[in-house]
Amino acid sequence: MINRRFIRGLLQNSSFPSFLMLVLLVAVNAILQPNFFSYQVFRINFLTFTPLILVSLAQASVILVGAVDLSIGAGISLVTAVMASLMKDSIGSILLVVLLGIGVAVFLSVFNGFFIGVIGPPPLIMTFATSTIWFGAALLLMPHPGGYIPETYYGLYTTSIGGWLPVTVVILIVAGLFCLFLGRLPAFRHLYAVGGNEKAARASGINVPLTKIFAFMISGVFVAMAALCVVGQTATGDARSGQGFTLNSVAAAVIGGIAFSGGKGNFVGAAIGGIILGLLINIIYFASITSFYQEFMKGVIIIVALLIGAVPRLRREISRQ
Repeated sequence: MINRRFIRGLLQNSSFPSFLMLVLLVAVNAILQPNFFSYQVFRINFLTFTPLILVSLAQASVILVGAVDLSIGAGISLVTAVMASLMKDSIGSILLVVLLGIGVAVFLSVFNGFFIGVIGPPPLIMTFATSTIWFGAALLLMPHPGGYIPETYYGLYTTSIGGWLPVTVVILIVAGLFCLFLGRLPAFRHLYAVGGNEKAARASGINVPLTKIFAFMISGVFVAMAALCVVGQTATGDARSGQGFTLNSVAAAVIGGIAFSGGKGNFVGAAIGGIILGLLINIIYFASITSFYQEFMKGVIIIVALLIGAVPRLRREISRQ
């Protein structure tokens, strides 16, 4: 009986389809890359995947509350431009600019959360508008890729602690601990209540505007972490460095089992969704698919992943009829 309950709960878990897809994609990658499980490939993959995983977590916190943030990519671009414009070689300068970058990212997200939560414009319209503002500010600050990132900074991002633990894995561990901390907060459970039924949440005494601001603030923390990783990865400032992250973050969160309507899903699934997209990019590259078909194939695979994720929900709806 216990085993049946466990299996039933596993099958109904919103992250289970994404986990199955993850296992499948790992197998395909292992076939295409004979050295896929080697330490070197593992390190390189996490250097590439970490920013995508972090923006997936950022988007997940917003979608959970029933919103969506189309300004995430532009926010990353602005933070990278700010950091590359101001960072110098000294440790003090690096620390101050890192703190400034974190502050900028969190401010941009809280700005969106305040307007959406308090004033009430549709999240899609609001964040689309602010994305153009953030991108314009990034272009104004850095019209062409450049700036200066000291080797001390980007060298740290690409190194390994003790020669075996990549810094990117440490970053993801910190992000995971932050997620565990959030899960213990009563305010975090309010995200599910507001995303599931905003009117009912308001009637039960939950401060809906403050909850939305809190969701965007969480997103800002993850966006800041992603931007710091992008700067370490590219070692430069570029107003276009974040362009690919916005839609990928939405796709990864939904693939990972976050209900686009809000109120369902978890950070684990969102992280898995980010890894899935990273593995998809690997497959497309190592399968030698021409650039003309790469985006097409990527879109097809994402749609298939979304359909697989919708199977449990469709089965529940059919069983109710």
